[in-house]
Amino acid sequence: MRIAIAGGGTGGHISPAIAVAEAIWERKPDTIIDFIATPRPVDKRMYSEFGDTVHILNPPRIDRGISDIVLLPFRAVRAFMRARKLLQKLEPSVLFATGGYPCFFPVAAARSLGIPSIIHESNSIAGRANRQASRFADKVLTGFHSSASGFRKTTVYTGNPVRLSLGRYDREFAREKLNVPDGVPVVLFLGGSQGARAINDIALKAPEGIQVLLQCGNRDKERIKSELPGLQRIQVIDFTNDPALLYSAADIAVARSGAMTVAELTWFRIPAVYIPYPFAADNHQEWNAREIADKQGALIAFQDSTDADALWEIVNNLLEDTDEIGRMKNCLEETMPDNPAGIIAEFVMSAALEGS
Repeated sequence: MRIAIAGGGTGGHISPAIAVAEAIWERKPDTIIDFIATPRPVDKRMYSEFGDTVHILNPPRIDRGISDIVLLPFRAVRAFMRARKLLQKLEPSVLFATGGYPCFFPVAAARSLGIPSIIHESNSIAGRANRQASRFADKVLTGFHSSASGFRKTTVYTGNPVRLSLGRYDREFAREKLNVPDGVPVVLFLGGSQGARAINDIALKAPEGIQVLLQCGNRDKERIKSELPGLQRIQVIDFTNDPALLYSAADIAVARSGAMTVAELTWFRIPAVYIPYPFAADNHQEWNAREIADKQGALIAFQDSTDADALWEIVNNLLEDTDEIGRMKNCLEETMPDNPAGIIAEFVMSAALEGS
């Protein structure tokens, strides 16, 4: 069985691609899986372990409007032909795509070659690229219930896949590995693979008595480190492909609400204060956060109306209310399907058997 998985450009598209691949290999270890990625640095870093099975395409963005294709017809035709040539070479039985502009051309090329394709929309508001790609796809899966309204065809809710390799560690073991002092609450700050200056600035104002784990993107790392001399209560940690230790050590999180961040925090049952990125397409990060907050598993704070003092007051109130934290964890446990990656893997493998 040979399967192609298209997903790249951001960690939010790469993580689910790897998660589904792991779930397929768990079921059928001899499956050949090829990844279709972009030349962006995040792709190179996150796909590094997969070597020659990673194939690079550099298509034009179509999620900023169809006018981009109208203005650049040569690039669009060239991207389609390169995707088609790659799929002809690989001869997969099915194409699975995790969404975003890098997936549109592989999905369209798969349709032209008679290769069945499945796309997964990870956000609560379906992206433009996925809405357009869905016209060529055989099946559309969604990570949030609300994203179904963005498609003109029937969708299947699966939840967002979390990598099997992100194992839950014992809390005390994780804290020891991260040199967290005994008895100190841990607040994890996450800005996504690109980092988030606004979230980093809030982390820098952490009060005494709290250990901050700040996962910091490359673009802001040097500035943050220059402002940290003597602040032992703040650990700056590079963006990592395996944040399991961070998740296992955290009491609560403060984070952007990209789809995979929400999925992973939900999977690890970490109550969160989400600060949606205000300029996300169609404001999808707010709606991602709302789907969890409406189930009482998270809180939402808005960047333009929440300063550092107000955010830390919210965090401190949560840390002092152990009953509320316990209730939020219970809500998170009821929110997410037991194994989204496995559910998606079954759909992909069934399509592969039908297409082979």
